[in-house]
Amino acid sequence: MGVLDDTEFDEVMKLQRQLATSMMDDFEMDSKIKLLTIFDEVSAKKRKIQTEKLIVEAESQGMTEMEITALIEKLKRDGLIFEPQPGYLQRS
Repeated sequence: MGVLDDTEFDEVMKLQRQLATSMMDDFEMDSKIKLLTIFDEVSAKKRKIQTEKLIVEAESQGMTEMEITALIEKLKRDGLIFEPQPGYLQRS
């Protein structure tokens, strides 16, 4: 097995970064699905729930408050949930 030249090394590093990015995207998607599943479990379909109730339930399933809060914001940006009034969330 030979030593990589600079071009080959740069290509390997580029592929490694792409793989890491893809893995992070997959992890984020899995986390979004998990949070939406928890949302559905604690609420009746299409009904609003208290944000704090979702956070407490998600924490009990191993997610951190910081992760949950970030995911809630991403889900709102994605149009999957919205805030019908302060302190409440609802599926779109």
